[in-house]
Amino acid sequence: MSLVESPGKNPRPCVDYRLLNANVRTEFFPLPNIEERVERVAAAKYITVIDLAKGYWQIPLSERARQYSAFVTSFGTYIPLRMPLGLVNAPYFFSKLMAQVLENCDTFAVPYLDDIAIFSDSWEDHLKHVDEVLKSFYLREKFLFIPLF
Repeated sequence: MSLVESPGKNPRPCVDYRLLNANVRTEFFPLPNIEERVERVAAAKYITVIDLAKGYWQIPLSERARQYSAFVTSFGTYIPLRMPLGLVNAPYFFSKLMAQVLENCDTFAVPYLDDIAIFSDSWEDHLKHVDEVLKSFYLREKFLFIPLF
């Protein structure tokens, strides 16, 4: 494990999962066509973008996945309880979850990995759409954290 620093952000722990990833069957979930999504959102009069805080780290790992994603440092052995970055199927599980959570909001909400764009043509509709997206997260996935400020 190493810490990766980004300007203006706290260091992020990164584990080299290449050996594990080489022995895992890769799952594919079609990533949305970003150009099509941008066109849909850009045509709207009102847009809200939600960035899920530490997206992958919000998804609990199964007992089995914890066993395989454990890592050793000079301070001891660590077993992640949440999905760490670097696992080959992390984008698959996260994208699939976003599609499930937002399945009833697909006419006005566009997920792209850990970002969600909510778009509307009127202010009244926009308030309803934002409310529906937030309710979808609350009702379906109470563990997901959306920072409001």
